[in-house]
Parts: sequence; C-alpha cells; structure tokens
Amino acid sequence: MSLIPRLLGRTIDATTLMGAAAVALMTLHITADVVSKYLVGLPMPGTITVVSNYYMIVVAFLPLAFTERQNGHISVEVVVEYFPAAPRYWLNIFTLLFACVVFAMLTWQGVIEAGRSYTSGAFMIEQDVKLLIWPARYLLPLGCGLMTLTLATKVVIALVRGRRLNPDAPYF
Repeated sequence: MSLIPRLLGRTIDATTLMGAAAVALMTLHITADVVSKYLVGLPMPGTITVVSNYYMIVVAFLPLAFTERQNGHISVEVVVEYFPAAPRYWLNIFTLLFACVVFAMLTWQGVIEAGRSYTSGAFMIEQDVKLLIWPARYLLPLGCGLMTLTLATKVVIALVRGRRLNPDAPYF
C-alpha cells in the first residue's frame, strides 16, 4: 500500500477512536449529571451544551471517513446491479467524484462558519456558566475534510486499478 492511503488510513483510525471515546465520555458525563441531579440536587452545569456541541459532533462527523473506507454507507442498487461491468465502473467513479465535490463544499463552508464563530467568540450560557462553543465548530469541517480526502483517494485508486477493482470491497 502506498504512503498516502496508509497515512490517511491511520488518520481515519485515530478519528474513529476519538468518536468511540466521545461515546464513552458522553455516557459518563450524562450519567454523572443524572446522579448529581438526583442524589445531590445539583445538576452539572453545561451538560446539554457539551453533549450537543462537542460529543455529538465528534460522534457524527469524525467516523464518516471510516464508514466510507469500509464501504459501509447505505447504497441502493435497484437498477445498477443489472448494468454491465463498464457502466457500473464509470458510474462508481462519477458517484465518488460527486460525493467528493459535495463534501469539499461542506468542508469549505464549515471552515468559513468555524472562522466566524471564532471571530465572534461564540459561547453558550447554561446555569450561569459561560461555555465556549467555537472550538467545536472546527469538528464538522475536520470530519467532512477527512471524508473528502477519503473519497478523492478512492477515485484515484479506482482509476489506477481500473475494472479489476471490486467496488464492494474496501479500497485501502
């Protein structure tokens, strides 16, 4: 395997582990909040803000590239499965390129929005506690950017391997 897919694969593995860690931390955080609320009578400040602005974004967007690398996203092949090999191959290339463009646009707009949040110092107040939320705005473009790189790498691999490629098996 060449250097770029290997480095990309390691980065994808690391972000997927971050997603798994976020699930565990979110569970512990919510549990601690519930226990604190019902045993002591004091809920932990910031739980809703941290869960919705940090944990959930990490869980939803960072593992996207892992799922794509494993060809784990939902696909419906009602008509395409009856196509000959050549049209299926080119349709696969087109689909990967289209998705790459869409995720590149999401990445770009995510970076712009994250920059705006940083500039304005975006924050939320929960139970009289000020919590910065602008750092979390960079998580979406990170996940989408990684997805863009994954899709672009898959396009290159598909073009290099040609029709010998099994589009259902992981590319790298």
